[in-house]
Amino acid sequence: MNLVAADDHQLFLEGLESLFLQVPNYNLIAVCGDGDALLALIEKHKPDIALVDISMPGASTETIVKTVQKNFPNTQLLALTMHLEPALAEKLFKLGMCGYVLKEEAFDELSVAISSLESGEQYISPALITALTKYHDEIDNKKEILTHREVDVLNHAAMGSSNKEIARSLDISERTVRFHMTNCCIKLNAHGRSNAIAKAMQLELIVV
Repeated sequence: MNLVAADDHQLFLEGLESLFLQVPNYNLIAVCGDGDALLALIEKHKPDIALVDISMPGASTETIVKTVQKNFPNTQLLALTMHLEPALAEKLFKLGMCGYVLKEEAFDELSVAISSLESGEQYISPALITALTKYHDEIDNKKEILTHREVDVLNHAAMGSSNKEIARSLDISERTVRFHMTNCCIKLNAHGRSNAIAKAMQLELIVV
């Protein structure tokens, strides 16, 4: 298996190089420190797997995943991160990321993760699975907090309707629309209409 790796922490890259020297059948052929350089390495070497730090400079992780999916479909991407970000992880998996490993667990998990990708399976760090479960529990709790009418109001607002238009569409008064919107802001801990819409979309309460 030929691999490349990108990370903006030189010490971490050196650790990866030392690790792969000890692991048979895995050849780390090149490393770099940003997203643009990683795309260049993938184009040059067309590796089996690319290890991607999801918070490094240069091309964003989303851009990297989309570009690789389109131009280098035989290269699988394995995310490396310092932080648990379940919402981002889900988005990256939907785009085509193949695995997700925490850096603090990387030297214990990488061999297992790469073997999983080699077998055509995804790999999700156990810590991320726990975080995803908690994240979805929080989403479900938020869904239970908002009433159907509040969700209706947010949906209309997200489509650009004014309070007057929302009132007419839902056959309620503008005062009632403002009341529901205020409740949405309080329940979602949002500082205004736009922020409430953004948070509701993030929590998948509304889809525009």
